[in-house]
Amino acid sequence: METSLLASEIVPLIAFGTLVMVILALSIVLLYHIQQKKIVRQQLTAQEMELQYQQELLQRNMMTQEEERRRIAADLHDEIGSKLNVLHLNLHRIKKTPPDHVEFMPLWDEIGNLLNNTIETTRRISHELLPPILEDMGLPEALEELSKQLRQSGSLEITLECNVKRQTLESPLVKLNVFRIVQELVSNSIKHAEATQIDIHLFEQDDLVHLLYRDNGRGFDPDKNIRSGMGLRNLNSRVKILEGTSAMKSTPGKGFEYLLSFKQFETFEYHKNE
Repeated sequence: METSLLASEIVPLIAFGTLVMVILALSIVLLYHIQQKKIVRQQLTAQEMELQYQQELLQRNMMTQEEERRRIAADLHDEIGSKLNVLHLNLHRIKKTPPDHVEFMPLWDEIGNLLNNTIETTRRISHELLPPILEDMGLPEALEELSKQLRQSGSLEITLECNVKRQTLESPLVKLNVFRIVQELVSNSIKHAEATQIDIHLFEQDDLVHLLYRDNGRGFDPDKNIRSGMGLRNLNSRVKILEGTSAMKSTPGKGFEYLLSFKQFETFEYHKNE
């Protein structure tokens, strides 16, 4: 009698325990399924964000290239185009001038000088597009060459310090964009700030590469000056391509300071034909 009572009590308990275990197992499976769906959603979101980031980066790169093309077009139109027009007119003049005429030789010399000047201008523009030393030697050498050329003017003193491992600056993307940023800053210092002293310092700190640029120009009031214009847009576009940050500081009569910081990346691919 007692045995049958115990059996009648144990069976429901076993059934209840089995039911609880089944429910727990189903709950675990359900939770696992929900977690997996959450992970998949997170992965899809991350992929979408990465795709969006790559598209934005590509768009910024294309915008920067477009600005470069406009600048090149302006240089070709203003410098090469005008010289070729004058050359074209002079060729028509010399065609109508007999070789024994008194104006023939001066006109011939003028055409020769104009051709030499056009060739030199073409060479300068091509070097500005991609300085051979930047591609053949590296960024420190290209910056040193730029500094040397500016010192030769006699009106500008430049100090350059580069305390960065060479392999950190080997990426073509880094070399080209940092060099262009320095070029733009130097141009602003000469044209607008009337600076006589420029300091350029490249260094590594906290796993970042930093470019610190200073000049002793007339400066400006950041609160009154609107930060716009082609030059600044070019700077900002290049900073974004480098995935970096930048900050500028200036006071009227006390010069200008610019700090660029970007991460050390050696795997970012840059294609010359893009």
